[in-house]
Amino acid sequence: MKATTYLIAASLLAASAANAATIQWGSEIAPTSGNFGELLNEGLFDTSGTLVSAENLGGSETTFDGITFAAGNTTFTTGGTFDGFHQNGQLLSEHGIYGGGGAADTVSLDGLIIGKTYRIQALVYDGRGAGDIPGRTVEFDGINQGQYSYGISGVTWGNGLLVTGVFTADSTTQDFTIEAFAGSNSKGGQLNALTVFETAQAIPEPSSAALLGIGGLALIMRRRK
Repeated sequence: MKATTYLIAASLLAASAANAATIQWGSEIAPTSGNFGELLNEGLFDTSGTLVSAENLGGSETTFDGITFAAGNTTFTTGGTFDGFHQNGQLLSEHGIYGGGGAADTVSLDGLIIGKTYRIQALVYDGRGAGDIPGRTVEFDGINQGQYSYGISGVTWGNGLLVTGVFTADSTTQDFTIEAFAGSNSKGGQLNALTVFETAQAIPEPSSAALLGIGGLALIMRRRK
């Protein structure tokens, strides 16, 4: 699987829930192949570590990359489920959940062990080529992860996006938000599949440039007081 480049969130974003660990997010293209891009390529998910959970959101149990994805139980508080995000028969990318639009939607993980490191991988896919769907982007915890909808009507379903997050649990629960955008218009959350693994993977450290930027921001804030 391709290496994932992680984006370090500014420290100000860590002022969310007191018991929520900071998740380091990154993303990569989820490629498709075959006639009109109707097949989601295998070898996508990282299977290292110990599987905690895997869900096919909005769909039935299926196996992909050697992982058994259970029928999805996760839902958003608004919106619903949809089974036309991809070519029929591609259960993992065909099914998904979506939000009602206008704001981010939240996913909650539970049963975590404090002090353990976890890897989240989330598939976001919509290959439909109509309206404002092509070109949509998605944010996780307010951090832009890039485009997830590349469909061209009558030509290809196109690629999707795999978003990876790594964190060390400081609580038995962990929340994160998802928000899709068509241009600047919020479409709410979208999620097709989700895996959680316990892992020994190291969490990336902020670069010196990022630390300098945060320090500079703090200095500016002090000067403005």
